[in-house]
Amino acid sequence: MATSTFLRANRMARALPGPSSKLFSIPLCRASSANVGILQTVRNVPKGGSVAGTRRMTTAYGGEPGDGRAGLEDISYLPHRTRLPGGRAVEVGPFRESEWRTGMDLMNLIIREGRSWPFEEEFESVESYRGYFLSHAAFVVRSVDAGVDAMGNASPPGDVMGCFYVKPNFPGRCSHVCNGGFITAPNHRRAGVARIMGRLFLVLARDLGYKSSYFNLVFKSNPASVALWESLGFERVAVLERAARLKGVEGLDTAYGYRFDLESLDDDFYLNEPNGVPPNKKTNDPPSEIMIQ
Repeated sequence: MATSTFLRANRMARALPGPSSKLFSIPLCRASSANVGILQTVRNVPKGGSVAGTRRMTTAYGGEPGDGRAGLEDISYLPHRTRLPGGRAVEVGPFRESEWRTGMDLMNLIIREGRSWPFEEEFESVESYRGYFLSHAAFVVRSVDAGVDAMGNASPPGDVMGCFYVKPNFPGRCSHVCNGGFITAPNHRRAGVARIMGRLFLVLARDLGYKSSYFNLVFKSNPASVALWESLGFERVAVLERAARLKGVEGLDTAYGYRFDLESLDDDFYLNEPNGVPPNKKTNDPPSEIMIQ
């Protein structure tokens, strides 16, 4: 498939999120954090299932344990391979069952850090973690080959570098507005992982049928996160003062709300580097190998 049409084929297969189609229900991490407020999501049985008595409500802090693959049957470009700025090949794809525990460990680590998410209590079981992080569509950034992490230690193939999810921010008539939660593994921070997740999040959210994305709690004390979302074109549309009691922050921190109009996302958004130069001209990689800077 030509470079200019890579990822484009999926647009024809997209289904709108709503009570009669896909299963849709949210927060984010250091250097890529956009934590979310309380919400509820109407989750109806898909077409062909029984409707009576099956509608359920879930919140950002709960849900039904899933495998993170809801709605991904029409996404043909996963797993997607790309490269970090340092040249190391990585793969972005749905969670594997063997990675569920690793995902929970990363989530609990972020909770203990107390700087990027509103949670204070850790997840006690993989099932409870799956009910939160894997209830809808969730993804892992993993290494393709052996290398070294950002701390100079050995990093094997399949090393989980980061993870994120895409879920509705609101129920019912507003379920076309999504949110995402992002975690970068501590030993892979400042290596370009967060930017890969952020850029692919926008493409995946659009191709899952969402019309816009809204991040409720991007903390002022996390300048790397603020800079990331603004560099990707998110618009700051809300300021909530005295919103969070975070570790290492004196007083109550301010939170920003960020919105992105997914219907305005260009087809070639992910294929072009931030300066607009097609990556192939510089790296000679095939279309599925994109250098993100």
